[in-house]
Parts: sequence; C-alpha cells; structure tokens
Amino acid sequence: MSFFKNAAITAVALAVMGCEQAEITQPPINIIPNVQADAVGLDVYARPRSRGNPVPAFRGQNTVQIRTWGDAEGKARSELTGVACNLDSGVYRAQFITPANVIVPDYGPSSPALFVRCTTPDQSGSVTASIVNMTAQQRSQSAAGTGLLGAIIIGAVNEANRDNLNDDFGYNPIIVQMR
Repeated sequence: MSFFKNAAITAVALAVMGCEQAEITQPPINIIPNVQADAVGLDVYARPRSRGNPVPAFRGQNTVQIRTWGDAEGKARSELTGVACNLDSGVYRAQFITPANVIVPDYGPSSPALFVRCTTPDQSGSVTASIVNMTAQQRSQSAAGTGLLGAIIIGAVNEANRDNLNDDFGYNPIIVQMR
C-alpha cells in the first residue's frame, strides 16, 4: 500500500512541479529550535544525546522546498509568491515567505512531520508533510511503465531492501494549497 501512496504523491508533485515555478531568490531559511538550550546548530537533540538520553541520531541536514498555490488576481490557480508561512515540527520552527528553501535537521526515519501554515489577507492553507524514504521512493519510480506485475515486484523488493539505518530520508517538495 505504501508503494502506491508514494508513487501517487510523487506523480502529483512532479505534475505540479512541472509547471512554471517562481525563482527562489532568498537564501535558505534556518530552523529555530523550540528548546535552544538542547540544541547545537541544527541538531535540536544534541545536548540530551550527550547526556545519554535515547533521542534520534543526527544525520546532517535536508533542504525542503516550500511553495504556495492559490487564486491569483485575474488568473487561474497558480503559484503565489510573497506569502507568509510558519513551519512547526514540534521540536523546531521557522517563519518565511514563499517560495523558500528551509534547512531542517535530518534524523532519518525519526524525523518529525512538518506542519506548514500560510496566510494572506484573502486566503490561507496548511499541510502536514511526513518524512519519506527517498531510497525506496527512487526504486518505486523505476516501476513506472512496468505494468501491474512489475510494480508489485518492485514494491516487494522495496520492502525487502528497506534499511532504516542506511537509506536516505527526506521531505518531498511541499505545496500549500491556499483557499
């Protein structure tokens, strides 16, 4: 089931991303840890980990692209720029204007879900994005065009080869639909 869900999400993201996109002109946005005393750089669990607490292993950083789509003046739905947004993971947060790249800590499969809320005077929208096994997603994309049997086989291979310690994890581009 997760294979088909990932494939559908990827197809939608690729279809939307295939449209003309606004250029991201601002520098990447860094997160702000909710508990500053526990953090060292991007690693929001650094100090608890150094004290021996069972917290997720820090693997580095990921960059998450965030865009907003909605009703533009005199146009059909399209990408909106200059929209104020807040990101909250429960352990860190960020404020930014779309489109943006946000730098987040990488905790592999233990990375938190990201809740993004964006608002304008006329529209608002929110979305929650979960961490994705990018290694499995890349294998799943190779199933396109193989037919149902090929997709089932590749899905089974994905499950058999899942390795949470070594697989790459990240977030797909986030698109907030404004209404």
